[in-house]
Amino acid sequence: MSSYHLKRKKISVKRKKNRQKTNCLSNSGSTIASANTTASIKLVAATAVSHNSWLKLKLFRTHKIVLARSSDVFERMISKEWCGDGMIEIELIEDRECVEVFGIFLRFLYCNHIKLRAEDSLAVLTLADKYNVVNLRKVCLNFVISRIIPQLTLKEVFHVWFQYGTKCFHQALVKTCVDRLATQFQDIISGQEWEKEWLLLDKDQMNEFLRTSELTVASEYEIWLAVFRWIQNLIQSEKRSSVSVEPDELNQVEKLPFVEQHAKYFQPYLMMSYKYRALPLISRAASREFCGSQFLLRNYTRLRWDKRFVIADFSSLPRYSEISFKANTCGSTLPPQPWDWELKLHPKGVSGNCDEFKCVLVSSVMLDQSRAVEYMLSIVNDKMILRSIVGKKIFSKSRYGSDLELEKRVAVDEVLMENSPLLINDTMVLQLTLRPIE
Repeated sequence: MSSYHLKRKKISVKRKKNRQKTNCLSNSGSTIASANTTASIKLVAATAVSHNSWLKLKLFRTHKIVLARSSDVFERMISKEWCGDGMIEIELIEDRECVEVFGIFLRFLYCNHIKLRAEDSLAVLTLADKYNVVNLRKVCLNFVISRIIPQLTLKEVFHVWFQYGTKCFHQALVKTCVDRLATQFQDIISGQEWEKEWLLLDKDQMNEFLRTSELTVASEYEIWLAVFRWIQNLIQSEKRSSVSVEPDELNQVEKLPFVEQHAKYFQPYLMMSYKYRALPLISRAASREFCGSQFLLRNYTRLRWDKRFVIADFSSLPRYSEISFKANTCGSTLPPQPWDWELKLHPKGVSGNCDEFKCVLVSSVMLDQSRAVEYMLSIVNDKMILRSIVGKKIFSKSRYGSDLELEKRVAVDEVLMENSPLLINDTMVLQLTLRPIE
């Protein structure tokens, strides 16, 4: 990422006497000619050729009233408390990229309109942030999120927009970057080409990855190993402790010399994970202890007993429509064999009985003998488990589908209500956990 976004900018103000009046238009269209309402702005690039010479110098004339109305930073710079009465010249120290777009930046202050290009957007956003031009900041962020990031490579997303977003606390931009990077997260934590970027993440950036459930990764244990490498690289993390690590993997974690050395920090989380794994699903669902963010699933690619499902653009779904997800889980403990499933959902009711949120689990495998499973189906958000339904079902060659009775815990009206607490940004997230019963 270019360094100029993270530098502190030097701003100097010089008083000028007896400057000739200048006629310019304000963004309301009126002519302002008074010496008290105009300011000459000299913009100097921070890229120096030598100690006292500059690579680029541009001179702009504008109105103090326009600057003050658009930016509280400019308002302070041209105030009497800062520079007294009379005409002023403001010398702004900027980098070359910002100098090139400063003209269109000023034009936005007058007409509230800008034509953005991908190559200019970062510099314009930098100016909007520096001078706190709120409307321009919103325009730039919307443009970047909707038009630029979907077209970039993952490396470009990471090195430019993810870095800038986390340093400037643009949470919507950060989330968009994380969601894009999450699709290839397994490569990021295991590929040699991403090793340097991974190890040099700062604490806040690491937390952005660890708190999201959108990561596509083989298993929670793979994340643990990657975070462990990050810790070993002398960077500390407030890791979101996840209990989705398998029991044998928990045992491997517990035996690591680093974990044994710092047992007092790890033991509470390890014990909670063992307890979570040991309890029946009905006991998990009944305990408030197991509703936090560490109990949310991610998009695991390794064969497991649980799965995460996402229904996007929920409001656009037709009434009484059926949503179908195909998934596979373990079919037996030893050896781990796949068991193919289809989860059929009617989140906006069923024709003839519009009040029921129907959910049917269908086994796609022809079974030679009956298999009993315990299940837990949950609706979650990005912070906790919201609702869960737990039960036991028997699947056989003749009984290959079963109603999970989700309507007992969730009503259609509750899902369809405005600002439903069961949706995240018009998205419903569910997670299904199965466990064989002997």
